[in-house]
This record gives sequence, structure tokens and C-alpha cells, in this order.
Amino acid sequence: MSSNVKRIAKSRSWKIYFIVLATALIFLNGLTLLSALPETTGTQPYCQAGGCITVARDFSAYYEGAHRFLYNPSQVYILGNVSGDTPILPNPQNYRYSPFFLPIFIVPLTLLFSYQNALRFFDLLQFLLLPLIAYLLYEIFLLFSPKRVMDKRTAAFLSVALLFVLLQPLVFPLSNFTLWSWSYWRLWEQGQARVLQTLFLVLSFYLLLKKSKFSGLAFVLSSFDPRMSILALPLMVYLGLKLKNLRQLTLSTFLSFAVIYVPTFLYANLWQQFYDSIFLNTISIYSYEWIPLLTVIFLTFGVVALDLANKRQTRISANSTTAKRRFSY
Repeated sequence: MSSNVKRIAKSRSWKIYFIVLATALIFLNGLTLLSALPETTGTQPYCQAGGCITVARDFSAYYEGAHRFLYNPSQVYILGNVSGDTPILPNPQNYRYSPFFLPIFIVPLTLLFSYQNALRFFDLLQFLLLPLIAYLLYEIFLLFSPKRVMDKRTAAFLSVALLFVLLQPLVFPLSNFTLWSWSYWRLWEQGQARVLQTLFLVLSFYLLLKKSKFSGLAFVLSSFDPRMSILALPLMVYLGLKLKNLRQLTLSTFLSFAVIYVPTFLYANLWQQFYDSIFLNTISIYSYEWIPLLTVIFLTFGVVALDLANKRQTRISANSTTAKRRFSY
């Protein structure tokens, strides 16, 4: 059997392995989603310096924020019920993300669905993004495999990345076997947008590696919570320098920022509301935020480690070739 045929057979075996692995992880995540869906109708306390109130799930902030964006834009970032709100009992949570997130991702849902149906549809939509995220991760790590063929070292990094991106099997409490991931269970329960953010973060890395002009657009779309995007900046810069593509990335990012951020900042003085909300609210890390957080951490560590290992192997091969030539003389 020729080396080329062996390489093709090996590549197919790895593909089958990763398809099975990703499918199993997404299936377990699906069980977690089914476990969390009944809890989306619940309420929870929300406390600030002035006291505590009872509020609906986190998605209520998106839904009510989008409604106010359309009909009462001066109140988008206000906590609690205000005049003209769509009824969300007992109180909606206050919106805290960048204003562009509302018209692009949430306004269509407010026009099509009631609050509860919109939350469940948003959960389902994000769940359907998981196979795409798995595919992008596979393609990213494949680009760092020797001769673009999966090897054991790259497969090990990718396996760990898939485990923590698609499922995060961190269960609390340990006695609760109706769910397989506390991070994802909380995300589905709250209707949080962290899978969507993870998709755009991973997509921005993939497009950058492909030298696409749209890498900056994906990066800006991931920044509705800027903290995770800031965390991704070191890897973006590293890849931009490696590919000698940093100028295109910077230009794409600034142009996308101008097109996406500026109109919504200027609309009804939302930039001032957003700025004030940053200082009025405490900054915390919740369990569902580990999804994009660990994705960026594992991608950064895995990609940099593989790239350095490949460079080292290249130097060793080059030195070996040079030594053989000298010996032959």
C-alpha cells in the first residue's frame, strides 16, 4: 500500500472518530437541554445595593431590551418594568450587552414569538449551532497538523477541545444525573447567548487562518460581551502575525466596528446608556460564561502549542538534512 493511500485511510479513520465523538457529546448536551427546558419558566432573585427583586430568566433582558429598542429606546438599559413594556412577569432583567446585539439577533424573535416561545426557540437555535462549531474546530486543528493530515498529538488536543466546548462535563451537584453539564444546563435554563458568542469567536479564528476579509466581522459580532473578545485578542494577534495578515485583520475589524457599532451607539443615545450600565453593574463570571471562556483558553493553548511543536520539528528536520549533506561530502 502506497504512503498516499495510507495517508488517506488514516485521515478517514480520524474523521470517523471525530464525527462519533462530536455526535456523542452533542447528544449528551441534548439531554441536558431537555432537562433544562422545563425550568425556563422559573424566576430568581436579583439583588443590588438598593435591595432585591424577583426577575424572570436572563433571556428576559434580551427580549424586553429588543422591545424597548423598537418602541422605547431611551429605556433599553433600565432594570424592571417601565411604561409600555411587553409583559414579562414578575420583572424582566436589565439588558447589559452592546446595543447592536438587539437589532441583529433578538428583534426578529420579539416580532415573531411570545417571550417564552422566543426563549425556547433561541435555545434550540443555539443547540443547532453545535455541529458547526465542532466542524470549525476540526478544520482549525487540521491546519496545524503536519502536512494537513491529523496525527495523534493534534487529535489529542482536538479531543480535549471538543469535550470542553461541546459539553463541559462539569456537573454540580454530583448527585444530579439528569444533566451532563452544569455550564450548559444553566445556559439553556437562562436562555443565555454564549453558544452564539462561541460560534463567532471560533469562526473568527477559522476565517483568519483562511485569510478571509470577513475575520474582523466575525470577531466584532462576537463582542456583544466584549470581555470574551478581549480574551481572544492574543490568539488573533498571534495568528495575524504568523500569517502576515495583521493589517487586513485590523482593517476588517475597524470597518466592521464602524458599520455595526456606530449606528446603534448613535441611535437614541444608546452609547451613553451602555457606558453607564458598565459602571452601575458588578462584573461577575457565571457558569455558562465558562463556555466561551474555556473555548478561547483551549484554542489558544492548543494552537500555540501545536504551532511551536511544528516549528521545532521543522528546525530538527532542516538540521538533519544539512548534516546529511555535509556527511555526504
